[in-house]
Amino acid sequence: MSDPPPAAPLATASLAAAIIAAVDEAFESEQVPFVRRLVDQPSFTGARDDVEAAALIVDECAESLGLRCRRVPDSTGVYADHRVYTTAVTTADTRSLALVGHVDTVFPRNTGFLRFVRDDGPGGPETGDIIRGPGVLDMKSGLSVILFALGALQRAAPELAARLPLRFVCNSDEEVGSPTSEPLFRELAPRLTLGLVFEAGRENDLIVTARKGGGMFELTVRGRAAHAGNDHAAGINAIHALALLVPRVEALTDYARAITVNVGVIEGGTSKNTVPERARCLIDTRFDTMRDAESVIAQLQALAAVPFGPQEEIPDKLRAVTVELSGHLTRPPMEAGPASTALRQRYESCAAAVGLGIGEAPRQGGGSDGNLLAAFGVPTIDGLGPYGKFFHQTTEWSSLISLRRRTAALALLLAQGVES
Repeated sequence: MSDPPPAAPLATASLAAAIIAAVDEAFESEQVPFVRRLVDQPSFTGARDDVEAAALIVDECAESLGLRCRRVPDSTGVYADHRVYTTAVTTADTRSLALVGHVDTVFPRNTGFLRFVRDDGPGGPETGDIIRGPGVLDMKSGLSVILFALGALQRAAPELAARLPLRFVCNSDEEVGSPTSEPLFRELAPRLTLGLVFEAGRENDLIVTARKGGGMFELTVRGRAAHAGNDHAAGINAIHALALLVPRVEALTDYARAITVNVGVIEGGTSKNTVPERARCLIDTRFDTMRDAESVIAQLQALAAVPFGPQEEIPDKLRAVTVELSGHLTRPPMEAGPASTALRQRYESCAAAVGLGIGEAPRQGGGSDGNLLAAFGVPTIDGLGPYGKFFHQTTEWSSLISLRRRTAALALLLAQGVES
């Protein structure tokens, strides 16, 4: 781990102390109860009304801070409205910092994982450091970092807060790949100077600057149906053809380049005594760079266009199958660059001041909205929520000590003005 960069020039000792004190004063009395209330409201992505109810809790807190709220409906009607909260000085054309989080979770009500619980501690019942519940890590506590850092800055340095251009983007479909909020990020990107994403914190407080990209594809093979007993020779077995293609799809994996191509589902046929007319497979792809993403997609397209070469030893009738490729890049890679490195170092000066570790996390396999911001040209860092473990599992937990420190670190960063 590298030595921390020097303290930010605008974070004077007296200002830093006042900001940290403001975070501490509101933490147990306001921030933890806010997290409890938000976690206790279920918000599984597919349960639109539940997610909307959770978003209204965020609306209420944002309004108390004087933030304006722009609601962005999902045109399909499937997901709850997305939100863009802005400070008073942020107009439609203002260039600003973006703070990003999502209010949806992966936990339907029927999991039974519904309630915020705080472990017991030295002070008695529910006074411990560890909190549990759906979204305490991914990422309702991260939303509280944004809101309560702004609140602390307003109390400690109202003149700085009043002139801070800022957009807080809170979407409702991140857990399914942000299909309807992606256009919102694309729209905002030209007016964003920097992006901070408040997904779960990593081991040793390391900051995420790079994530793999991913794509989901479907390969569909069509042959010809026939009765397996009476007319087998007239059939063209789509399952047989797909079985020959799967090894070629899997062979696109290249560990040396961090490319993985995984056939995860195969379906085909209608009955055991029918030559199957159709078969399909679902393919998950992951890659570190857009160049590799384009290469994998091009190879899958070529495979669909010419599934079998003229010299391949296969039954002649299989050459009559047709193959279709569908799907798309679900998240572009988040690639680090000099601007995101500079942003990380600026944030780390604030993190180190409140007792957080510093350094760059290894490339992450999962995606986030940081992938979108980075792909649209916004220097971005991620993993700025509190530390914990087991997100997407009913054992999910996070640390309140980490949450308090993350809130203070962001408030110190915001006090700098965070210009590009």
